[in-house]
Amino acid sequence: MSSGSFQRAPVICALCLAAAASLIAAPLDPVQQQRLTKLFAELGEAEQNQDHPRLRTLYSEIATLQPGSPEVQRGLGLACYLQGEFEAAIAALERAASLQSELAGVRLYLGISYYRTNRFSAALVELERAPELRADDPMARYWQGAAYRALGRLSSAIAALEIARAKADANQDVHQLLTRSYAEYSAEWFRQLLSVAAASPAARLLKAEELARDGVQHAALQELDIALEAAPRLIGLHRMKGQVLWSQEEYEQGIEEFKLELENDPFSVEANLRLGAFFLDGGNPSAALQHLRLARRYGPVDGRVGELLDRALRAAGNAHSPVGSAGGSSLVANPSLEDARDAYRSGDAHRAALLVERLTGEQSESMEARRLLIRCYLAAGDIRKAVEQLHKILETMQDDPETLYLLGKGYERLASQAAERLFELNPSSSSIRLLRGESFERGPRYEFEKALAEFREAAALSPADPGVQHAIGRVLFKMKRFDEAVPHLQRALGQNRGHAMAHYLLGKIRLLLGDRPGAIESLLAAVEARTGLTDAQRDLARAMVLEGRYDEGIKIYETLVERNMADSSLHALLAVAYRMAGRMQDAKAHAEKARTLGNAKHQPDEP
Repeated sequence: MSSGSFQRAPVICALCLAAAASLIAAPLDPVQQQRLTKLFAELGEAEQNQDHPRLRTLYSEIATLQPGSPEVQRGLGLACYLQGEFEAAIAALERAASLQSELAGVRLYLGISYYRTNRFSAALVELERAPELRADDPMARYWQGAAYRALGRLSSAIAALEIARAKADANQDVHQLLTRSYAEYSAEWFRQLLSVAAASPAARLLKAEELARDGVQHAALQELDIALEAAPRLIGLHRMKGQVLWSQEEYEQGIEEFKLELENDPFSVEANLRLGAFFLDGGNPSAALQHLRLARRYGPVDGRVGELLDRALRAAGNAHSPVGSAGGSSLVANPSLEDARDAYRSGDAHRAALLVERLTGEQSESMEARRLLIRCYLAAGDIRKAVEQLHKILETMQDDPETLYLLGKGYERLASQAAERLFELNPSSSSIRLLRGESFERGPRYEFEKALAEFREAAALSPADPGVQHAIGRVLFKMKRFDEAVPHLQRALGQNRGHAMAHYLLGKIRLLLGDRPGAIESLLAAVEARTGLTDAQRDLARAMVLEGRYDEGIKIYETLVERNMADSSLHALLAVAYRMAGRMQDAKAHAEKARTLGNAKHQPDEP
């Protein structure tokens, strides 16, 4: 199996020259037989030289002499496929399938050709009937996964692609499609969470993460405070609040949040890393070691952790002490759930997971045991096992907010792992650099500098790619380096005038810098390029109201409220817009609606 691509497939040996005579389906006169023999000889030479145009010509002529041969029709179809003539390939391969349905390669390449002509349902029908699929051929599984993904059936796509990866781990196409599928499935779970439980603590945590990534720290803290009032034990809330406070240089408050997070999740890499650095700088290397060892054991390979751990070991006079395990290694004969909880609290996720796995009877089936096992798997980096358990919870607790959130996070981490594997296979690929940068950008630690470095490498490899230029502009925007972001966004628009997100970010920057007319121009372009871009519509309405174009801005807000009646923030924004336009009665009504929906204390003072 090639490490490169499934995009160009080799011709399956369509006709063995030595057996050509046995494939003749109709009698030929001597002249035709002589011509056919000559064509077969030329066919062998063309195949050896990979002369695809010549193959196409030869097979076409052979097909006129042997129209009833399924092997000839297959050969013609594959030759057309290699030339990118997918409609002609479909016609020939359909004839081959009608003559001999199980002929190797026919349904596979017929499915691929349907896929390449955007007939995804027809493609899937053929791919699921392909003989190669029964042998778990990685190429067949890859294209089956591609068809499922195109049809929005991401769970099935991932299942097929994971089989392909197991058979062809060195193939870049598989990992690239898996990365995209994992990321899209993650987003699908997050959308479901926001759809069914938008006011839940888990949904507020998700919103806070997105706001913090976009640099809107104050709003992120508001969401976190509301969530913490309702669910102070939810894993991730205190960690996220600590990160936001840290970014605002409120270090002491941040440290307190990280301490609270460890009471909920002893394995939080970010909390352990921050506390380790805090104690080390404060002259307490022994306390620092406890946290840094956990960060090293359960976190990704990170130079910062290693450097801090070395410093702490030297400061503690223990430079040669191994990192080791945080807990004991022995297992009790008949463990209880409390034994597993003790191991978890002591900081040994692996031992805790083994104890939970050994539970029997009602203990093993309890929701508490299952959730503890998921926490252990996530801490130990066994994401697939965690995802499997999360899906089992959804079977009995449909639309459980915490489970939906963790599923989104689980697939997000699987996307990051697949992106890293892609980078190992081909670090010089622009698309792979772009995917890797995106995994840094959306990861739990918001590693924007690393993302920016990857995007710049991608730009050096593909300077004319608007997606790469937009990615650089997007991450610079999140880093509040607005002046640097603008030229990259403009470059993306120069390469693709219809790039909605580039228009949107350019509009946001202009709005933040006080250029309201410029912001309106860019945001209008974003809305025209993508009608469903709600965030752009909100910012456009805000810019118009601030510019004194009240009627236009209010009309947009009213449309958004009609679509999202339960969104308290939209009612609050509309109330402010009405107030600025002098429509006090309308303002009062929507302010009251915002209060009724439970977000009164966070009502904005301006649109």
